[in-house]
Amino acid sequence: MDKGKLRDVYKKRRQALSVDELSAGNAALIARLQDLRWPSEGYVHVFLPILRHKEPDVWPFIHFFKRRYPSSHVVVSRTNLVDCSMEHVVLHNDLVLRENAWGIVEPLAGERVSETALDVVIIPLLIADSKGNRVGYGKGFYDRFLAACRPDCVKIGLSYFDPIEQIADVQPFDVPLDMLITPKATYSFSLTVAM
Repeated sequence: MDKGKLRDVYKKRRQALSVDELSAGNAALIARLQDLRWPSEGYVHVFLPILRHKEPDVWPFIHFFKRRYPSSHVVVSRTNLVDCSMEHVVLHNDLVLRENAWGIVEPLAGERVSETALDVVIIPLLIADSKGNRVGYGKGFYDRFLAACRPDCVKIGLSYFDPIEQIADVQPFDVPLDMLITPKATYSFSLTVAM
């Protein structure tokens, strides 16, 4: 299937998850994230979830990471809805967050961080394939963002669903994942990544 069809199918599948399925799936995702070997110093970019879209709730991981790795920094994004770009800021405890026009919680301001400073990016998505190609919401925010990151920046996707065999219409500008975490398993698509 192509991305458009997959997007429709997996949006519906995710919306159909029950409260119990979401709770159990999210707990498993967070446990798998916490089990990875994280940098003791550096910058880890995390998305802030759109809970009404049933995205994985990564707040428990954020709290865990800030406690366990106080010399590292959690980074979150602020979106520009006009040009579909993102800017990135350090998530300090006093950072003011608000919901934008698309229902995405984001910082009003903050200490900016370049994409090239990021060591890891945790990415929301609907589904990925067996090569790490991913289907998001189709606006291209993450494609532009990930293309600006260093080649050694580790890209980790989170999904409630195990990967499918193939996405039919992968483009040259699509940036694949290094890892995919689902409630059932952790998949690695890069031989050079060890976390």
